[in-house]
Amino acid sequence: MSSNPVRQTCSHPHHCSTDVRMRVMARSPLTRDLTPEQHTELDTHLRAVAWAEGEPLMMAGETPGGVHLVMSGRVRVTRDTVDGEEITLDIAGPGDVIGPLDTAPVPVEDSAWAMETTCALFLRAETLGEVVATFPPLAMALLQLQQQRLTAGREREVAQSTRTVEQRVAGVLLQMAGRLGQSRPDGSVLLQVRLRRDDIAGMAATTVESASRAMAKMKRNGLIDSGREWVVILDAAGLADL
Repeated sequence: MSSNPVRQTCSHPHHCSTDVRMRVMARSPLTRDLTPEQHTELDTHLRAVAWAEGEPLMMAGETPGGVHLVMSGRVRVTRDTVDGEEITLDIAGPGDVIGPLDTAPVPVEDSAWAMETTCALFLRAETLGEVVATFPPLAMALLQLQQQRLTAGREREVAQSTRTVEQRVAGVLLQMAGRLGQSRPDGSVLLQVRLRRDDIAGMAATTVESASRAMAKMKRNGLIDSGREWVVILDAAGLADL
């Protein structure tokens, strides 16, 4: 595979129809347990926004004032280390929630960058507090998302001392496949995101060199295929068994 097979999912800013907004709310873990009628009511509180490739959705230290429900595109979530390096913590796609899960405006530790033209629905923190009181399923989803973020942070710290680099890289690829993977006729899964080696290294809590060596070994063993900013998983079971 000589060229990058990852498609651009949102090539230009566009008007968000009601149908698109409803589909995003039905998919997002924050709002998917609401009824269609509740989605319609919640939609009156949402504002559609868009960013060009490379633009920040939010910057560390800023107070974004709410959360974004990604409708289309891809978002790189990053954090600056004490050494001044920028590491990738996560890649978000349609349905994912970007920003602080609080019912009052708070500063953020992480930055978020549009990897391509990206569109999202913005919900103000104060409004989130109001609708949480109105829609109990939203309150439960908010608590679950907060817990998931805490758990993910703890698991990331534990994995650094209990799992090998190869296992951590495999875990990142499988996680990306579950969220952003496209099944292909031959049974392989293309990660529909332009993944850089430093993205994978950051999410696996390792160096770019170590991540590259791990992926080269996986490729030799027939577990993945890869090139510049693309990855295809050939043997998901094999990756999980590492």
